[in-house]
Amino acid sequence: MNYKDLNDYELVYQVRENNDMAYEAVILKYSHLVEIMANKMLIKNRNIGVDYDDLYQEGMYGVISALNDYDSSSTMFYTYACLCAKREMERLIKTCRRKKHVILNEAYSIEKNVSGMTDVFLGDLIPSDYDLEFCYNADQNCKRILDFKYQLDFIDSLIFELKVNNFSNREIATLLELTYKNVDYRLHKIRKKLLRFVYTI
Repeated sequence: MNYKDLNDYELVYQVRENNDMAYEAVILKYSHLVEIMANKMLIKNRNIGVDYDDLYQEGMYGVISALNDYDSSSTMFYTYACLCAKREMERLIKTCRRKKHVILNEAYSIEKNVSGMTDVFLGDLIPSDYDLEFCYNADQNCKRILDFKYQLDFIDSLIFELKVNNFSNREIATLLELTYKNVDYRLHKIRKKLLRFVYTI
């Protein structure tokens, strides 16, 4: 079956039937729309230090959330997905506005090993291409990053542990007997939680 030929209603139905190919088709289809939205928001909000990759990531998280929450009786999926993507990007912009005037007194590199785990760096645990310097005490950070794992529910903590040990999303799905879609969605949530966690340090 060529999922590119299916309309949104059919794709959402297939996703809800745990069809990973349909899920990937939706993500691919809406990634181009999110790119356009992210670029427009970046132009309007460049002065607050918001990053394109951050906006794109949040927008895609909105699309994934839309897949899980969509009610076909209320509106078209396209409209709902756009609203969800826009809402997540606007939430990031509000966060950046609040943090615009925060002075970073101590920087901690994302190239730092996580608590001595070989070849595992803080930068590996957050979405690719983030260019962030985090403000917190270096001596306490490694312990707090490990503490982060124990704040997650059981399944998310297993996914987190496998991810930092370089397992792919498909490998994690196979090992934990989850769907690829479920693993991908949970990792999006874990990454968002990790970013919020780091910002509070």
